Amino acid sequence: MDPRVLAFQFGIGAFVLERNLQDVTNDESLRQPKPGGNTMNWIVGHVVRTRNQALALLGGTPPFKDDDFEAYGPSGSAAGKTLLLDELKRRFGTLGPMLDGALKRSSPEQLSAAAPFSPTGNPQETVGTLLASIAFHEAYHLGQTGLSRRLLGKPGALLAPGEAGHL
Repeated sequence: MDPRVLAFQFGIGAFVLERNLQDVTNDESLRQPKPGGNTMNWIVGHVVRTRNQALALLGGTPPFKDDDFEAYGPSGSAAGKTLLLDELKRRFGTLGPMLDGALKRSSPEQLSAAAPFSPTGNPQETVGTLLASIAFHEAYHLGQTGLSRRLLGKPGALLAPGEAGHL
């Protein structure tokens, strides 16, 4: 498991989220999409929550309390108090360099160590494979922010090949 690849994946995620959140207000982020799905606020909060937890997998100290993210658990239901979109963006921005640094400092031994849990029930789960799963999980949800953006009536933020601003 190459930590540079994981860091690159998380970096692309940051680029995608920044683009998809351009010109989205807090009120818009709280609109429930029709006919269903998660609000953009929940998606962003869920990703921030997961990054905060991922930092701990690498031996880092998460800067935010788990209690802050009660509304952003895996169920998708806002059981707790949601955070303002600007605050979620700030926290995402704080976590990016911390996660990047922790990945770049990680050792092969650290990444090949047994993971504390496995979302897929894999008995061979390692910290590295769990982080790869987290990167995929994040990409899945960040794709949802693109769809949410469109459902809010905003133009797509990631353009087709050949267009300025293409990923």
